[in-house]
Amino acid sequence: MKSLAEKGHARTDATAQLLLLLARDTLPKDMHATALALVAQIEDWQEFFKLSLNNASLPFVYKHLTALKPTTVPADLLADIRLYAMARTISALKLTSAMASFQRDCVEPVGARHAYMKGPALAHRFYKDPNTRSCSDIDVIVLEADYEKVAYLAYQKGYRFLLNSEDGTFVSQAQDLSFLVRHADVISMFDQDNTHIELHRHIEKTTPIFPVPRILREAHDMEVGGSKIRTFSTAWHFVYITYHHSRHFWSRLHWVADLHALRAHASFDEAEVLGIAAEVGLLPTVKAALSFAELTSEPQSWPTHLAQTPGGIFLDAALRGLPGDSAFELESWDAMFLFDFGDQWQFDSKRKFVFWAQSALRRIQPNIYQYLKHRRPRQLEWLYRLENIFILIGNLVKRIGA
Repeated sequence: MKSLAEKGHARTDATAQLLLLLARDTLPKDMHATALALVAQIEDWQEFFKLSLNNASLPFVYKHLTALKPTTVPADLLADIRLYAMARTISALKLTSAMASFQRDCVEPVGARHAYMKGPALAHRFYKDPNTRSCSDIDVIVLEADYEKVAYLAYQKGYRFLLNSEDGTFVSQAQDLSFLVRHADVISMFDQDNTHIELHRHIEKTTPIFPVPRILREAHDMEVGGSKIRTFSTAWHFVYITYHHSRHFWSRLHWVADLHALRAHASFDEAEVLGIAAEVGLLPTVKAALSFAELTSEPQSWPTHLAQTPGGIFLDAALRGLPGDSAFELESWDAMFLFDFGDQWQFDSKRKFVFWAQSALRRIQPNIYQYLKHRRPRQLEWLYRLENIFILIGNLVKRIGA
């Protein structure tokens, strides 16, 4: 077992400890004394607030510091972050409204089987104060059989589809729209208020892990913003976020807060979570996340766990990512397995070949990067698959040679 990457610096001082401790929706009373003791050790509050801002945890920090009422926090800085917290609340309300509108205008009319995941849906389901959870977009997965119906309806309703993320161009031609709807793993679209919505065909990045039809059948119904939507069940949501957040090396602290919010929810059943994790081969990742969640409030245990145990490895990644500039995450990409796992200890070793084979089959499919490089008519799209097969064979030969 090894840490997810060897670059960067794992900061462990009082600032780091307090950032990890406050990254949660609710701060239990038995943690108040620890929090106040750490507050007394902070020497640079400007740096502390900057780090919490960069790590999407400033609303949590403001909420908890306001409740704790420490005397050592500069009043002018606390007033400044109050304004930011209010801005985040407005942003959260905007996202909630956009999610309700998308559901009402694009999902319900075609009866699409769907589920909203992470982001505002997770916040409304599991957070006591959903507006403290920083979110930048809305993610919804739709069953393959319903995907094109939702996508075309959204386009007809005026949602703008991003075609090329590098130059910011949007779909304007029928051929581009057809290719994107039929082949994109995820369509990034924007409503009239420029709210970002991602329409997913798959749950994971490259490796088929999650059984989408089953997850959608077991999804939870809830009402948000006047619309009835569906989101992942508690167990599936927890397994999913441990996969997703560890894939991004815990580089944002609101992802740490997600762990606490789900674990504190009345519907959380650890045995069910572990059972599902074992089914999909992610038991090591989920166990590591559970341990990591405990370690966030136990800084006295960090020296014996940091980068040495599975939970400590996740903690190490979060601490290295505290600057919030994504540098550690970007530096770690080259070491990833199938671009889904920081390291191979994160999944059941018996699944390695299956994961690799399924990932290869998915990567054979035409992708938007090929299309933008060489637009081909629909009857010649099979050439994209042929190109990808040759690329896979070439990579396999290199791997064998190495």
